[in-house]
Amino acid sequence: MRLQQPRPADETQATPFGINLALGAVVVCVSTILAGAFVTEEPGRLMLAAAVTGVFAAVVADTRASLLTGLLGFLLFDGFLVNRFGELSWDGVTTLFNLTVFGVAVGVGLGQRWIRQAVARPARTPDADPVVTELITASRQGV
Repeated sequence: MRLQQPRPADETQATPFGINLALGAVVVCVSTILAGAFVTEEPGRLMLAAAVTGVFAAVVADTRASLLTGLLGFLLFDGFLVNRFGELSWDGVTTLFNLTVFGVAVGVGLGQRWIRQAVARPARTPDADPVVTELITASRQGV
């Protein structure tokens, strides 16, 4: 039996996929309950449920968990807010529209997170890449 080496204190570890998915499931369940209790019309319920999944996608740094949470949010919306007792149904264009709203909300959340991560990443300097440094040096020497 081999013991694992302790990790350095400065090394950060991402939250596991299962934890993110479980957190997403709790978030969409709570939003479904709140939408059912406080919002009476279906478009308002759709907007609340989709907005929560979009915010979750923007906050959590796991794309797979965000996509599956969006799907779970749609299924809960269709089963409990459109229908009753968790019965899923397909109503053609209406259901496709609802699914598209969830997809757009998750897509906007993921896009916002990816943009935030790209802006937060430090820019590459020529000194950080030896190939770029060599090309800059060669261009300055007129080669």
